[in-house]
Amino acid sequence: MNTIQPRLYSGLRDRLPEQMVYRNFVTDQLRSVFEKYGFEPLETPAIEYYDILTGKYGQEAENLIYRLAHRDGNTLALRYDLTVPLARTIGSNSELVRPIFKRYQIQQVWRGERPQKGRYREFTQCDIDAVGSSSMLVEAEILAIINEMMVNLGFDDFHILINNRKILDGMVAYAGIPDQLRAVCRSIDKLDKIGSQKVQEELIQQGISKDEIDRIFTIISLEGDDILSQLDQLIGEFGQASQGIDELREIQQTLQTFDVPTDHYRFDPSLARGLDYYTGPIFEVVVKTAGIGSVVGGGRWDTLIGQYIGRDIPAVGTSFGLERLIDSMEKLNLLPAVKTTTQVLVAPYNQDMMPESLKRLAELRRAGINAEVYLEPKSFRQTFGYASRKGIPLALVIGPDELAKNEVAVRDMETRQQSIFGLDQYIDQIKHLIHTQK
Repeated sequence: MNTIQPRLYSGLRDRLPEQMVYRNFVTDQLRSVFEKYGFEPLETPAIEYYDILTGKYGQEAENLIYRLAHRDGNTLALRYDLTVPLARTIGSNSELVRPIFKRYQIQQVWRGERPQKGRYREFTQCDIDAVGSSSMLVEAEILAIINEMMVNLGFDDFHILINNRKILDGMVAYAGIPDQLRAVCRSIDKLDKIGSQKVQEELIQQGISKDEIDRIFTIISLEGDDILSQLDQLIGEFGQASQGIDELREIQQTLQTFDVPTDHYRFDPSLARGLDYYTGPIFEVVVKTAGIGSVVGGGRWDTLIGQYIGRDIPAVGTSFGLERLIDSMEKLNLLPAVKTTTQVLVAPYNQDMMPESLKRLAELRRAGINAEVYLEPKSFRQTFGYASRKGIPLALVIGPDELAKNEVAVRDMETRQQSIFGLDQYIDQIKHLIHTQK
């Protein structure tokens, strides 16, 4: 018999049950916060027409799009992100924007990148976007969501970095190269990956002079609490910088109203997210202690929808990278101790106890407790070993002695302590034990 070697394409991963428990924990947290702020769920197809995706991300990014050739002659592609499919959806369903459409979307995307730490070819994005408003209040609300989400997941050493493409526009005008905005942004976006020296070398290769590069680095090196004032003094008269600075001041005031701690965010003129469709404020989140790079990124994209309907509709959003979030949480020991969805293993003494065990199993499930029964009881050593390997926190022991007294024994699998409860109280006691273990 010929066998097929079970293998995976590089950059892809199976998600085993324990990993899925962690993923579901994080996505449940995300959904809860998204919906609290009034965002509604949306899904779009994994496959789009190739021309729908191209011309939106910049050439370097578009080289990573997975292109599909179908026998019907159509050129298709796996989606690269969730923002462009949203723009396409709005283009064909413009009635959604009355006057604003707030959606969240949790789906997989694909990019032909070189696999490395924190970077995969298939990964899940968790996006929120608000379409239809130019108000900076929307940016501030999204930043408040990001802050709340990071705190809820247990992060404390994180920074939300904020900039504005209009400030970058003013920066290149100040440097004397106003037509080089996209090229400069794509290079600056690599600062954390390749370092300052390599970025400067890349800019020189693009024909930018040393004096022009020095002016760029004067701006992107600015620091301090008064950074917006510094920017105003240096580049306020160049390009759209003044408008961009005013927008960030408005965001700052609203974040203070929302009580977002000032040590959780900062304005960073070196932030230059590489995607070409951003038009205003941009932001990303880094967890320094995790060493994985940005885990959240987003910004304003006011002109993308216009490519589909002939008129611009303002929009702003952000994307949580689920894999990077989980990798960061694992590294910082922030993932929950629970490794399985099963809360109780019903453990019959032998097959003769199975009918009574199934009654208890049904009672547990009716009470909303996740439970399973050990199907082939031979010894408690085997049964408890199964519970331990799977990470099931409690075992419900049913033997002839317990049956004769209308009792059950509940074993804590971590402490190995066993308690006896009557049939009239064991459900409440198990619920209490489950609650205290969370």
